[in-house]
Amino acid sequence: MYKVYVSGALTDIKNPAETKALYEKIGAVCEEVGLQPYVPHLHTDPVNNPDITPREVFDKDKQQVSISDLVIAYLGSLSFGVGMELAYAESNKIPIILLYETGKRISRFPRGIPTVIAEIQFNDHEDALNQLKTFLLNWKQ
Repeated sequence: MYKVYVSGALTDIKNPAETKALYEKIGAVCEEVGLQPYVPHLHTDPVNNPDITPREVFDKDKQQVSISDLVIAYLGSLSFGVGMELAYAESNKIPIILLYETGKRISRFPRGIPTVIAEIQFNDHEDALNQLKTFLLNWKQ
């Protein structure tokens, strides 16, 4: 079964509950199409797991990226961590799907990563999840 790392900002984000719910829904879409998601905040959330040290988070998340077959990254909120996760994915030749809102200005650097296999621009979360599901069903074959 393919492993998928769901990457997205967790620190100092607007609407944390809504944003984390999106990450969980991305994980649910992965499960629906037969993929095994890893959603970091369910394991190392800075609010719910403050006892986990920064080094432990780094080690765990880096390891999870390195064993993944795919990384899905939400780029709608700025995040050093997401950028680093994308760099690890690229250096391990792991395919990447980028997700962000239509009209949002996204740095060209992550968009230029050679292992990016899709950029999904969406109008709302339902649109994002529908496009993602369609892409994953075709990718998986």
